Amino acid sequence: MIKAIIIDDEWYNLEETSELVEKTGYFEITGKYQNPLKALESVIMTCPQVAFIDIELPEMDGITFAEKLLELNPSIAIVFITSYNQYAVQAFDLNAIDYILKPIRSERFNRMIEKIRNEISLGALDTLRGLKIVAFGQLAVTIGDVPIRWERAKAEELFAYLLMNHGSYIHKERIVENLWQNHEPEKALQILQTSVCKIRNLFSQSKNSVKLDYSGNKYCLLIEGGECDYFEVEKALSDFKGSDKSTYGALEKASTLYGRGFLAEQGYIWSNEKDQEIRERLSGALDIIINTYVIEGNNEGLIRVLKLATKLSPYDEKLNYMLIKLYKESGESQAAYNHYKWLERALEEEYGSAPSQRIIDMLH
Repeated sequence: MIKAIIIDDEWYNLEETSELVEKTGYFEITGKYQNPLKALESVIMTCPQVAFIDIELPEMDGITFAEKLLELNPSIAIVFITSYNQYAVQAFDLNAIDYILKPIRSERFNRMIEKIRNEISLGALDTLRGLKIVAFGQLAVTIGDVPIRWERAKAEELFAYLLMNHGSYIHKERIVENLWQNHEPEKALQILQTSVCKIRNLFSQSKNSVKLDYSGNKYCLLIEGGECDYFEVEKALSDFKGSDKSTYGALEKASTLYGRGFLAEQGYIWSNEKDQEIRERLSGALDIIINTYVIEGNNEGLIRVLKLATKLSPYDEKLNYMLIKLYKESGESQAAYNHYKWLERALEEEYGSAPSQRIIDMLH
């Protein structure tokens, strides 16, 4: 599906155009706006591929809006739908795909749709569905099961950093300060520019899905479609509500995805803060689920969630005690012993400590 937005200050025209676009079966409308300023605020996150724009708009005219839209997303396809023909030259100066006069005739509209389909390669869109990004543990990016080979470690690090800040524009000086502060400023900027070029080249065939944008001395990684465990975890945390059990499953899956930690195998110092933030948010949400299951007497669910919680916080004596106690009360002595041995190793390797005497006594 091709992602599209529609901007028209007249609600009835907005709905008419939306209906025509949806009926084609080729588009997913990610936003409908009467105010162009609100549209500009949202496009960074929705990343539309096509914009259907009326020219007579409040706050700013459609031509100006299209210029600003192209600054944010140079690859977006522009279609003007208007009652006025005097703007045609300006419209095509912006490389608009088409310029349609109201009232819209179905035959003319269908010809425009074919232009858009030819402009945006549907074959490329099918390939992009194979995009997969793994950010927990070892960073891994594949497209259609083919792994991205970075060749340059700095390009991989820049991609990881912008992935952590996806959808946000980060000033180039802040990037340099966080990633390569030990280099001379001029050298660090050269590394940044080289890394940017490398990333753009690596994803040149996937620019509708992975785009590295630049505006006002700031870089922004825009990712649309595909799979990313980091995005999935962030969404689960954002959607989680302790009072809504329908959000529990996604949160538990997110805790499993977290695994060894955010970019844990990369050795980036700058990712530690984000890793700790995710760990704390997951742990806090799991605590809420644990309390809910304790009140309900749901031991099966409690054991499942306690296993996740202790993986996140092996040093938490209370959680480990609860889990081992539940195993023993359920007649699962071997499971209790196995968890104890895991805890013993984890505490020794990570913290140079040992399980509490209370837990040791529990096993005898």
